[in-house]
Amino acid sequence: MHSILNHRYFVYEDYISSLETILAQHNEAFYTMDEIGISVLGNPIYKLQLGNGPIKILMWSQMHGNESTTTRSLLPFIEWFLNSELTHQLSLYIIPVLNPDGLKKWTRENANSVDLNRDAQNLSQPESVLLNSVFNKFKPDFCFNLHDQRTIYGTPDGLHGIHCSFLSPAADESREITPSRLKAMHLINHITQHIKDDTNGCIGRYGDAFNANCVGDTFQSLGVPTVLFEAGQANADYYRTDTVNSIFKSLKCAVELIALDMDFDHKKVVEDYHAITTIETNFCDVLIKNVPSANHTVDLSIMYREVLENDILYFVPFLIGINDRDVKNALRVIDMNLTDAIIDFEITKGQKFVSNSLDIQIFY
Repeated sequence: MHSILNHRYFVYEDYISSLETILAQHNEAFYTMDEIGISVLGNPIYKLQLGNGPIKILMWSQMHGNESTTTRSLLPFIEWFLNSELTHQLSLYIIPVLNPDGLKKWTRENANSVDLNRDAQNLSQPESVLLNSVFNKFKPDFCFNLHDQRTIYGTPDGLHGIHCSFLSPAADESREITPSRLKAMHLINHITQHIKDDTNGCIGRYGDAFNANCVGDTFQSLGVPTVLFEAGQANADYYRTDTVNSIFKSLKCAVELIALDMDFDHKKVVEDYHAITTIETNFCDVLIKNVPSANHTVDLSIMYREVLENDILYFVPFLIGINDRDVKNALRVIDMNLTDAIIDFEITKGQKFVSNSLDIQIFY
């Protein structure tokens, strides 16, 4: 299990084996694990049902195949939950990997190149049909939609990267604060208070423009409180092991609140929720400032692309911007005016960018 927790990419079958190992240590009266369907390419999709309480929570992770942090967080969460007293108060239905084809190829989309989080209305893919069927049959009281976010997000002033983000999705175009949205906001406020001291960056709030094609928006529109979890990164921890722990704590405190106390003051919930900072696309992985070029200097924006080869996930640096005004900061900033490093790279946008002098390399 530890190797899975410490790496962004893992072999799907190894993950399922880790789940089975955890479950085998607990009372079978409080869990079941079954195959509930298959993906486009015939990979099995599993569900876990934990607890036998009256309050029902549906969670699904990795509907985007290259977003694994929340999936890894489920391992310690499941172990904690089965050791807790909440098994008598809550019933959890967890789909740990909705898109196994995407996981195996490390792609956002499924094997038919469809974004499952834009398929809530068309239901054109077997994975989408499966999730929708589970929702209708399980009839959850709450939904947790578990994702990763890229390293492009920062606070509006550009001073801080975003460690985790949350959203209570809109239920319609008006973005009215419905009863289900209010409950999701209350959960998010509770989560942010519990993890704010653990994060290496800021906790952010996703924009709430309504999109009926998104699963969370659809479920919210049907009156079920839905929380979007976005596992981010605010430092050089590209394996996101710190974020795994933050999401684990987020899930833990969220289900505890649901089980113990969902009373709240409407006005305060809304105020506290909107006090969470919004996020903007103003970060990159590496920002190299004041690079000599002809008769002037330029700023270079570098992003790591994730490339899977032979079950190894490589982080490959690419130059994605030159003097990009939208980029305000980066996880790593290099000022050429403050270093003796030599220029051992070419400035060609869209090309791979490697520099020995600046220690910008492909890594895994």
